[in-house]
Amino acid sequence: MPSVLGLMERREARARQELESWTEVLEQAQAEVNAARERVERARVGREELVSVLAEKSVVNTPVSVPPGGEAAAAGGSIGSGAGYGERPPVWRSGMGEDVLSGLYREVFAAAVAASGPVSGVELTRAVGRDAENKNEVEKIRHRAYALEKRGWLLRAKDGRFTPAPGAVARDASPASAERLRPSGATA
Repeated sequence: MPSVLGLMERREARARQELESWTEVLEQAQAEVNAARERVERARVGREELVSVLAEKSVVNTPVSVPPGGEAAAAGGSIGSGAGYGERPPVWRSGMGEDVLSGLYREVFAAAVAASGPVSGVELTRAVGRDAENKNEVEKIRHRAYALEKRGWLLRAKDGRFTPAPGAVARDASPASAERLRPSGATA
């Protein structure tokens, strides 16, 4: 008759083998998860680049009628805060204010400045007065925020929320447009 200690040692050895087997399966699954995450990230970046290229192309190829004396308006493409497009934002440099931004880019930046903390694409969409239930509208606003991030106006956290870049807003300045664009759950 085998000893109780011997039985327990064999049982422990089988349990170790089973643990090693499951650990190997887990490591393989984790490698697959990491590969899938990388594919998702590449697809997201590719989609953002495509949207950016298509947005630039549609702004560049859109014919603009020039009213008498309106050469400056035609040179800038669509202008005004309601236009939505406007020129692509310039790369931020010291001394630049939000006045160099046009259209929806200015509104998105002002909303991020006015926020009490990091804001999501949905919150930015509400803050600029768009329908945050419409995913297309949220993506339009998020695209503008990505463009502002690439040009140094905004920072994006790992969770995807946006804040103004440290130098992009003067500490003592409070843009007038930001005052009316405070994101909150109450805005629609």
